[in-house]
Amino acid sequence: MKKVISMIAVLALVCFTTMVFAADAAAPAAAPAAAAPAKAEMAKPDVLKGKITKIDTAANTIVVKGKTFTVKAEDMANLKKGQMVKITAAAGTLNADKIEVIKAKKAMKKAVMKEKKAEETTAPAAKPAE
Repeated sequence: MKKVISMIAVLALVCFTTMVFAADAAAPAAAPAAAAPAKAEMAKPDVLKGKITKIDTAANTIVVKGKTFTVKAEDMANLKKGQMVKITAAAGTLNADKIEVIKAKKAMKKAVMKEKKAEETTAPAAKPAE
């Protein structure tokens, strides 16, 4: 009888130990799967729209919405303080890959109105039919 009880105790101990090792082996496998979506998020470039508040030509940097971006020298020539820009930065950095100057909506409307007025003045008015 004592042999049977000791055998059951040993089997219970083996089963318990096996379950503990199996649980430890499964936990690290789940961690890399959760990390994969974070890497996919990092690959997306950052896009920011705003006015240029400061330009530093010596350091090739501009400040937009309180963030300082490093810009290529050839892109710096076209930029002016107060311009609206759309900056596409490399993922996770403040290096500007692409900078587009955004024309203000009011300026666009004024230009369209000027074109319409110019067309009206150059075209002769048609005489009404009698």
